[in-house]
Amino acid sequence: MKLMDSDHCIAILRGRLNLQGKIDSDEVLAVTTVSIGELTHGAYKSASPVKNLSRLDVLLATVKILQFTTQSAQIFGKLKAMLEKKGQLLSDLDLQIASIALEHGVPLLTHNRKHFDRIPNLIIEDLMI
Repeated sequence: MKLMDSDHCIAILRGRLNLQGKIDSDEVLAVTTVSIGELTHGAYKSASPVKNLSRLDVLLATVKILQFTTQSAQIFGKLKAMLEKKGQLLSDLDLQIASIALEHGVPLLTHNRKHFDRIPNLIIEDLMI
């Protein structure tokens, strides 16, 4: 299983990322409830909310949905404290997504290495390069 960050979902929804040949055909892709919130927000802000919400529904029907659980919340708290002590701020949403990836022991598919590289033990893959 691989967990997609919002940027990979957006690239797929806009037709800018084709996963064929980039992942195994039997690979399970997942999205967090946190990313669903970000994507839904973006769809409602767009010029074509109905069309974009429909596209999002199609994507979500093909992936596994991972929740922000008690365990991921505990990982989040530990990571946030560690980063604050180092003076390295990261958005709570990105930290929640990373915490879910760490809880499940899965790589995060993201183009946003600048943010996520600071998180220890997080495996990052970028299919957009």
